[in-house]
Amino acid sequence: MSAQETFAADWLSLREPADHAARSAALAEKLEHALSDRPTLRIVDLGCGHGNNLRWLAPRLSGRQRWLMVDRDPALLDWLQDRSAARPPAPGLDIETRHTDLADSDLAFLAEHDLVTASALFDLVSEDWLTRLAQACRKHRCGALLALSVTGDWCFLDIRQRSISDPDDRFVRQQFNRHQCSDKGLGAALGPAAARVLPRVFADHRFDVDTRPSDWLLAAGDALTLRLGPPLLQGWRDAAVEQAAQEAKRIEQWHERRSGALVAGELGLRVGHVDLLALPTS
Repeated sequence: MSAQETFAADWLSLREPADHAARSAALAEKLEHALSDRPTLRIVDLGCGHGNNLRWLAPRLSGRQRWLMVDRDPALLDWLQDRSAARPPAPGLDIETRHTDLADSDLAFLAEHDLVTASALFDLVSEDWLTRLAQACRKHRCGALLALSVTGDWCFLDIRQRSISDPDDRFVRQQFNRHQCSDKGLGAALGPAAARVLPRVFADHRFDVDTRPSDWLLAAGDALTLRLGPPLLQGWRDAAVEQAAQEAKRIEQWHERRSGALVAGELGLRVGHVDLLALPTS
């Protein structure tokens, strides 16, 4: 792996426990009930990375499953294959990988699949791309379980898990959210608007839509918070500086203050996300 690929895999591994703790089990149960008549569940995982979504969802679906794992990073796909062979996420799985850039794909591979799923993807895509996905899902009568779309709402927590905020937090959050709307390779990115746009687009294409909150809750002093928090804050700082370079000193001072308190076990984090289940209507 290159240094960039190693960083990507490390970040995905860091966030996996927070993702798994946050996701909506209720939507997975509703999906399991809706697809219970399929002898084999045929699932496409878009932007699958190294298999975070697979490892959470596969054990929650019964029966035989056939997964098509789609990503543009061949190193992550190789990592996924090796780990899945060594430690299968669930019995009765067939796993195929496909190296594909979603920006150039016509999504024809959704044909003859029951479900498309993705995790932490839709803040990176444009509304036009999302509309193409909804159209393809409707054409092939394919359900969708789309997890962990960021809402743009995050805050620090005190040791009693009460929300706290100050003007610098709000300023950095605003700059980060603006940065998230730049083109990430799939058109003008939705950024935090994804959580609002996703249900509307699927409802417009005649899907029954259900959404549930899936916020990260990282308690002050918790081991996961101490691992995940520093790179998360660094990413917010870097994006905010890139967005508002003239305020770099203010942002750096904010980062030093907040990251110091987090590492000292004085602060936790809540990071807003939404899960969505869309099932085609008759």
